[in-house]
Amino acid sequence: MFKRYISYLLEKAVYEKDENWYILAKVPWYQWFFSQWENLEQARENLIDAIEGVLFFKIQHNDKKIIAEIKHFIWQETLEYA
Repeated sequence: MFKRYISYLLEKAVYEKDENWYILAKVPWYQWFFSQWENLEQARENLIDAIEGVLFFKIQHNDKKIIAEIKHFIWQETLEYA
């Protein structure tokens, strides 16, 4: 289920080129989910690492907002597949 949540976030990701032609990858409504690299594939891989790291940190530190969002996502997924 956690992988599906990360996939969901990746579907919402935005990719842009900056002034130095680096690819910026980010999930718009989360300031912490972002990365950049010279090519799209590596920017996406770095974004996955950033998402996993931030989620792990926030869950470990009992961030109620992110935990509630993950629970809501799981609940929505359960309803869709029921």
